[in-house]
Amino acid sequence: MTLEELVNEYHAQLNENDLYILNFIFQNMELCQDKTVSEIAQLANASSSSVIRIVQKLGFKGYSEFRYFLRNELDRKDRASVINTNKIGSSVVLEDVTSTIRLFEQNKFIEDIYKLMATSNRIYAYATGYGQSLMLKEFSRCLINVGIHLIIIPGQIELNLISKTLKPNDLLFMVSLSGNVSKLKTDIQSIQLQGTPIISLTLFSQNELSHLAEYSLYYQVSNINDETRLNNSSFCTLMLLFTLLYEGYINYKKNV
Repeated sequence: MTLEELVNEYHAQLNENDLYILNFIFQNMELCQDKTVSEIAQLANASSSSVIRIVQKLGFKGYSEFRYFLRNELDRKDRASVINTNKIGSSVVLEDVTSTIRLFEQNKFIEDIYKLMATSNRIYAYATGYGQSLMLKEFSRCLINVGIHLIIIPGQIELNLISKTLKPNDLLFMVSLSGNVSKLKTDIQSIQLQGTPIISLTLFSQNELSHLAEYSLYYQVSNINDETRLNNSSFCTLMLLFTLLYEGYINYKKNV
């Protein structure tokens, strides 16, 4: 299991400060692998006891075991990097497709999401990037076939305006790659105060949006530019996720 998977598995037990420290470790794994607890605490501006409590929340007996895990994680990433450099692009995409399907099938809350889609008064959707917006439009077109009119919010100004009018019986899909929604946090908190459920669709990782959302769906993308943090390949796995959601909803409606 990777560090990202551990964080997602134990997310309910982690507070905001825990996530901040874990995010620091995740972003600086190479630096942290040889550091002591006190050194990590100082770098992350936290206490040693806080770091120890966090690793115990993730299922480790102590920091020494967690540090050993970090070293293995780095070794795994290094091996994967070497393998990926020799892979044909189609093989990488195939692995992403397989991972996306597995993440969808393992989602424990998919029936709850279908129920919200079936019972919500109005369904809105917001995408944080151009590529995500294109996939969202196709998803919207498909939903017309099952009697759902998906209202796509075109920009942040409109999201801010709509955040004040949403109701508890409405529903909002939020689509992102990284899940970094710092600029939208005020709007999201306003939506949460209205009692409107939010469903996030993001890259499979520890991210802010999936943490804020009531329900989270994930897709896998391996081909990310390290400098721009943009997707170097197509958004085929995001479209796959939308397709799985659409087909699953059709089957759900047949059985209710």
